[in-house]
Order: sequence, then C-alpha cells, then structure tokens
Amino acid sequence: MINRRVVPIMIGIVMYGLTACFPESESDLQKSMEKDDRLLREYLSRNSIDAVESPVGYFYRKEVVNATGNQIVNNEVVGVYYEIRTTDDQLIESYMDETERPRLYVHNDSGLVPRAMNFASGMAKTGETLILYVPSYLGYQTYSYQQLILPNSNLVIKMKFVDTYTEAELKVFEEELMEDFISENELEGFEKTSEGMYVKTLEEGAEDSKVSANSDIVRFTFQLFQLDSTDPIAENAPNAPVQATIGNEGNLKFLNLGLFGVKKDMELELLIPSDLGFTNSTQVFPYIIRKDLFEKGFINQIARPKEPIRFMVKIVEVR
Repeated sequence: MINRRVVPIMIGIVMYGLTACFPESESDLQKSMEKDDRLLREYLSRNSIDAVESPVGYFYRKEVVNATGNQIVNNEVVGVYYEIRTTDDQLIESYMDETERPRLYVHNDSGLVPRAMNFASGMAKTGETLILYVPSYLGYQTYSYQQLILPNSNLVIKMKFVDTYTEAELKVFEEELMEDFISENELEGFEKTSEGMYVKTLEEGAEDSKVSANSDIVRFTFQLFQLDSTDPIAENAPNAPVQATIGNEGNLKFLNLGLFGVKKDMELELLIPSDLGFTNSTQVFPYIIRKDLFEKGFINQIARPKEPIRFMVKIVEVR
C-alpha cells in the first residue's frame, strides 16, 4: 500500500500520466495538495457523504458490493463503465451505456488517467460499483481542455467494474472488432496474416521496383486511425515521408511485418491488433483529450491500449 506521505515524492519522479503539470517546487506542490484535500473534505461534509479515505488521498464508497466477484490485481486488463464529474457537478464524460463494449485499461502504475481510477481498482472486485471523491492531484492536476476540464478540479467518479480479461480473451475481442469493422463498412480484399493482421493491397506499386527485405530502408507516408474514427490520430505530410529499416528491433512490430515485401508506389491498408502495435499504452478517460495529452508530452503513446488500429501507408522508396 502506498503511504500518503510519499505521494509528493512519487509524483515528482514517476514519468507518466500528467505528472509534468505540477509545479516544480515541492513546497508549492504540498500547498496545492493541501488545498485540494481541504476542499474535498469540505465537499464531503457539506453533502453528508460517508466515504473511506485511501492512503494516497482519494475517498471512496462502494455503491454496489459483490462478495463473490474476482479481486482485481496488478497487471490485469480491466473493463469498466464510468462517469466523471467535478465536485461542482460539471459533467466531463459519462460512459455508462452497457449496450456498448466496456472500456479497457491495464491496472498498473502507468495504466490510466485519471490516476485515482487506477488506484481504486485494487480496492474493487468484478461486479462492484465504486464512487470516488478525488483531489485534483490524482485527477487531471493543472491540465485543462477547452471548457470540458478546468485546472485543479476535484472530481467525483463512478466506476462499474465489469470484468477482467486474459490475453487469449483479448485476442478474440480484438479480432471481433476488426472483423466487425470490415463487415460494417462492407469492405473486401482483406487477408488475415498468421500474426493476426488484416492486410489489403490498394495499389500494387511499380513493377520494376526493388521489393523490400530485411535491412532495407523503406520511406513512406501514412495515416493512423482508431477503428471507431475517420479522423487520423497520427499522420505525416505527403511531402515529408518517414522511413524505417526493416527488421530493426526498435520498430513497432507491425512496421517490420507490414513493410516487408513492399514496392515503390504500393499502397496498403492494415488492421493491426494491439500486441503488434502500441503494447504499453496508458489509457485516458475521456478519449477526446488523448491526442492533446500526447502532443503536450504527458503520455508517450498516441493509440489507445488493447484496441486494434488502422494503418494506411503509401510506399515512396525502397533502398
């Protein structure tokens, strides 16, 4: 269990989530935390809320108890429904529609923003619902996003813990998402590889081009998407191709696989399971702020965890 007294030190040295938002001075940090704590206690008292204080500073109460549920443990993939509000009752996001798939995150140190949601997971069993009362230093801290999230906002978060998932179950889950994407968009021409990618050739490329092999350099332009969006989460300018050396261990796995055997002017569309892409990605709720956090350097991967991605690529050169 994390001791409350080490939280300022932990926030200062752990490079994930929104830690970069905090003031550099430890005394400023401590004052900010004390103010959050005071305002949160006043909120609980004013609303006659009886909640348990956690060692790291958030409060919680169990709205639904499930004594027979499985205790959530470290490094498990967790599925949840949730609602996030400020203590001023401003809605940030509600994702409580159980006709939709639960949203997933990994219960570990870098697993989730807001951080209190990840901490609280260790207090829960599957089938339970927790209400969290969260100081801003365990929420979004000084980060702001348009009018949706204001800096230093204390939060009230409802979490319904649906289930935990094995790697085998996640593979099935992601394969269903990719097959649903193909079916719902009435797409044809995709072939499934032995590694679990779905690949479609849009343009065959130049007949006289070199065919890429291990250690070759491939220059290309691309767009990267989540399956549920037509807006790219990452792309490069058409006149500014990027390059990768095939077989390089530092590459994302799908690059070594998808760029092997390609030719100049070839165009491909790939549907990629997460184990071949961004395998250690931090989850962010709400989804809408993810790109902004990435661009500001607060998280280190653009794609959501435990979800497939779609990769559109045009080969500019093979050498």
